[in-house]
Amino acid sequence: TKAYLLLKEGLRLQYGIDDNPRFEYGPHEKPFLPDYPGIHFNLSHCPNGVMCVIDDKPVGCDIERIQDALKMDLVRYCCSDSEIAEITSSDNPGAAFIRLWTMKESYLKLTGEGLTDSLKSLLSDSVMKSVRFDTHICTDRGFVYTVCSKM
Repeated sequence: TKAYLLLKEGLRLQYGIDDNPRFEYGPHEKPFLPDYPGIHFNLSHCPNGVMCVIDDKPVGCDIERIQDALKMDLVRYCCSDSEIAEITSSDNPGAAFIRLWTMKESYLKLTGEGLTDSLKSLLSDSVMKSVRFDTHICTDRGFVYTVCSKM
């Protein structure tokens, strides 16, 4: 896939690694490079884009297409009351929801936990103090992406 090709190019440019990377998987299926334990990466893709993040510490990323129609059942399932208020009061509710979604998913990919039933409370104060989110809303291209890394 394109994400894999980005990883290969990133490993070549950042670390001079020309070999095809060999993957192993952690307890929640998060891939890692057993031959390079000091190199961490994460991949994501959606119909509108693809991304790869490489770092010397654990990292997570997510890219998602901005939906034209907001599905309120999904919003209520995975967002807290304050997040719902933020979304519904936004000039662009679809982008506001996807911003929060990519933050949550990138955090779960950072930790290797995968999707959980506690999505509503995921971005708690303790989480927000322990990680850094770098989020970009690209409305002209129709996607939002977030990188999550430990402080």
